[in-house]
Amino acid sequence: MIGDKIRMWRNAIGISQNDLAEAVGISPLAITYYEENKWKPGTGTVARLADALQVSILDLVEGCKVINEENGDILLVEKDCDCHIKVLGRLPKEGKA
Repeated sequence: MIGDKIRMWRNAIGISQNDLAEAVGISPLAITYYEENKWKPGTGTVARLADALQVSILDLVEGCKVINEENGDILLVEKDCDCHIKVLGRLPKEGKA
């Protein structure tokens, strides 16, 4: 799950939850809830987390399928345990506002 990845990468670079929260611009409690898999970050937060953790977005969303749409957006989808597809969100193409 993404929370496990966040914790793993945060520990790998040796920063605290508070430091990560400050770098991403969210509360330390949010980091705690993400790492405990109680909350799932939105796609904008995923991008900021990846940047702060110095990893790619795909490193954080491993297990998700990434679809590049014709308009350049990236669509993240996840299979749940019942094999249903769930759209996690969209990340805009680089350079797109």
